[in-house]
Amino acid sequence: MRCKMISYMILFLKKAVRKFSYAFAGLLDGIRNDASIRLQFVLGVCTLLAGLLLHLSLIEWSIVLILVALVIAMEYINSAIETLTDVLFPNYDRRAKKIKDYSAAAVLVVSIVALLFGIIIFGGRLWIILM
Repeated sequence: MRCKMISYMILFLKKAVRKFSYAFAGLLDGIRNDASIRLQFVLGVCTLLAGLLLHLSLIEWSIVLILVALVIAMEYINSAIETLTDVLFPNYDRRAKKIKDYSAAAVLVVSIVALLFGIIIFGGRLWIILM
C-alpha cells in the first residue's frame, strides 16, 4: 500500500512539473514574441523598481503587485484571444473585430485602474518627497 502511495505521489509530481513547464514556456514565448506583453513586463519591472526606491508600505506593495500581475495576465489573455480569433477568422470579419475590441477593452480597463492606483500611491509618495 505504501509503495503504491509513493508511486501516485511521484506521478502527481511529474504531471505538476510538466504543467508548470508548459506555463513557463507560454510565459517566455509571450515575452519573446508579443510586443504588448513585453511592454507590460517592462512597465511592471519599472513599477516594481519605483516601489523599491520609494519604500512602499506593505499594503501599497500588495496593491501594486496585484495590479501589475493583473495587467500582465490580462495582456496574455488578450493575446490568446486575438490568436484564436485569427485562426477562426482568417479573413476580415466584423465578429472577429468585435471579439478583439472587447478583449483589448478588458486590458484597457485594468490598465486604467492600475494607472489610477499608481497615481495615488506613487504620486502621494513623490508629493511627500518633493514638498
